[in-house]
Amino acid sequence: MIVDTHIHISNPGNKRKSLFEVKDELLDSMKKQGIRYSIVIPDNVLNPQCADIDTVFEILKDEKQFFVLGTINIFKDKAAHMVRLDNLLKTKKIHGIKLFPGHDPFYPTDKRCEPVYGLCIKYGLPVVIHTGIQSENNAECAKYNDPKHIIKIAQKHSKLAVVIAHFFWPKMDYCYELTKDIEGIYYDTSGMADPEVLEASGGFDKVRRILEKSVLRKPNNAVFGTDWPICSVRKHRELIKSLKVSQELKDKVFSLN
Repeated sequence: MIVDTHIHISNPGNKRKSLFEVKDELLDSMKKQGIRYSIVIPDNVLNPQCADIDTVFEILKDEKQFFVLGTINIFKDKAAHMVRLDNLLKTKKIHGIKLFPGHDPFYPTDKRCEPVYGLCIKYGLPVVIHTGIQSENNAECAKYNDPKHIIKIAQKHSKLAVVIAHFFWPKMDYCYELTKDIEGIYYDTSGMADPEVLEASGGFDKVRRILEKSVLRKPNNAVFGTDWPICSVRKHRELIKSLKVSQELKDKVFSLN
């Protein structure tokens, strides 16, 4: 069984289609690639190209193989959003919260994030933090999501599960060295098999070795994610299958963790 922990209902580029059509493409992709469940990450603002949380709920209301993360814009009506997130967590309509430092100009250590961490601890669910650059031409955003800030959160909140998304590409080796000994930090593999990410991060073999080290050192702390539809599910499956680790550890990444 494979669980994809990081996808979006989005319509990137210049493709002209409805987000409901994207759902049909997603279901077809999951069937072809052997994905049993997917975790959908909404955008934290209204966006015609990427479904926000209400749109995700509407699109997926009759589907049973999806889970949803909550998102928040900490700059807009945060108090009301926190009340809603609390209710969505309580009723199990969302299963964690994602923050977007870098997409939005704030650091994970910003005091406005503390209520989010508190909710995740309260319900025993993870906070997922976007990391890395958006493209080689837009590297400035990485200053906000540098793992040096994230480790402060994990050290401050020992009961909080913090998932680093995208492994802070292209500085994956830096991310690994900084976080390898912190029990509360996890990694999702989303984007790691993308050609642009691979090229910027030192190539396939280097990325594979970093992921191997991570899985061997912290066998319970890596989860499979793809960033579909921006990235290829097949290429991410191939990356995990290429790891020179036991099948048991690969199974942990694919679904058991």
